[in-house]
Amino acid sequence: MRFFFLEVINWTNELKEETMKKIIALLLTLSLVFTFTTPAFAANKSTALKEVSVSSFVDGEGKKNTVYVSSSQIGTAHVEYYIDGVLTNTVDAELLDFNSADIDSVRNSSDVRIIYSDISSATSQSYVEPLSNYLGYSQITTESSKAASAYSYQGKINYNTYYDSFGNQYNDKLSIYQQTGSTTYEYKTVNAAQGAAASVVIAVIAAALTVVCPALAAVASNLFYAAAYAVGTTIVGGVVQGAITKQYYVRTTSYSVKARDVSTSRENIYDAERYQIALSGGGYSSEYYYEGYLPWRTNAVAYWMFCDFWAYNYPGVSSYT
Repeated sequence: MRFFFLEVINWTNELKEETMKKIIALLLTLSLVFTFTTPAFAANKSTALKEVSVSSFVDGEGKKNTVYVSSSQIGTAHVEYYIDGVLTNTVDAELLDFNSADIDSVRNSSDVRIIYSDISSATSQSYVEPLSNYLGYSQITTESSKAASAYSYQGKINYNTYYDSFGNQYNDKLSIYQQTGSTTYEYKTVNAAQGAAASVVIAVIAAALTVVCPALAAVASNLFYAAAYAVGTTIVGGVVQGAITKQYYVRTTSYSVKARDVSTSRENIYDAERYQIALSGGGYSSEYYYEGYLPWRTNAVAYWMFCDFWAYNYPGVSSYT
């Protein structure tokens, strides 16, 4: 009988050990799944702005107008409008007849829903207007790159040393190469009637810009103010003093980014795009905004690439050279 109980105990221990092995194997598998899928998702076109952009300008009365712009999803924008530090109104804009899976559909979007809330009177109104009241028809031109250029060497990502559980040392490095593709110019016209609320115009512009690239919503207020300045009008009390009709363009340049493992010569090629906004005829140009695997000298891109090449834990970057 004692022998029987000993066998039962041994069998139970073996069962526990086998069960624990299965649990550990499952956890490791899930860990790998998240390791490989997270970077791929992060590199795709974002469906929301993760930060609130803030910009300011001085109006016709010498007061400081500050605009906060954010977006919950592509095709929408939320604006908070302050004058001399006091919140005066908020606006939510949403493009209608728009398919977020098809970025070209914004060119066919006919209406925009606007919710305007006045803070001082504690009133709010919701209405739908034609998108053309604020943004004119798009015109697109594309310049193909001159003869397909070869990849040019850009630099190197040097990762921190990694030690596995057996004491093995890894000093991973990726050489980065870049190839420039075609450039596309998409023209639109900013429209604003005399007496229009500046915050409404900015919200509509921001919602439309998120369709091109979510990060571009950050330049909506600067673009609006530049357009107003270019046509010789101003803003007083958050209201446009003269009608605005001014063309701007979004310049999009495509790139291919190649990463090569220095030790094994394995390669991966990634897509990227660079955006810039400018008024036609000059006078305004934003800084560059990126989507995809540029700029490569960033921790986010370094992390995405590392996970594509190696399965162990990301050790961080020691330097870019």
